[in-house]
Amino acid sequence: MHPVPTVLVVVPDPELRRSVEFALEAEGYRVDSYATLGAAFAAPGPFGAGCAVVDENAISGRRGAATRLDGLGGPVILLADRMRTVPHAAGLTVLTKPLLGRLLVETVDEIVASLDVARPAT
Repeated sequence: MHPVPTVLVVVPDPELRRSVEFALEAEGYRVDSYATLGAAFAAPGPFGAGCAVVDENAISGRRGAATRLDGLGGPVILLADRMRTVPHAAGLTVLTKPLLGRLLVETVDEIVASLDVARPAT
C-alpha cells in the first residue's frame, strides 16, 4: 500500500487557507500549507505532494505563472475567480471560487486516483 499523499496548499488569505486545510484534513489527507509560493519553494526537503492547491492570489504577476506552477512538480489545482487568462501548465485543473460542496475534495480524489497512490481512509 502506498503512503497517503500530502496535498500542498498555497493560499495567501488565512481564512480561505484554513478552510481548504480543514476540508482536506477532514478527508484524511496530510496538508503542507503556505501563504506564498516563495515560502513553499523555500521549505526544506522535497514536496512529496500528491498534488497542489494554489490560489490565483499566490501567483505574483501573471507572467511566468505556468513556470512557477510547473515548478511544483505535480498536478496543480488552481483556485480562480478573476483570472482572464489561465496559465498553460502541465497537469493544471482550474476550479472557480467560491468553492461549493465537495468539489475541491472530489477533484483531489480524482488526481490522487490517477496517480495510483493511496486514498486516505475516512
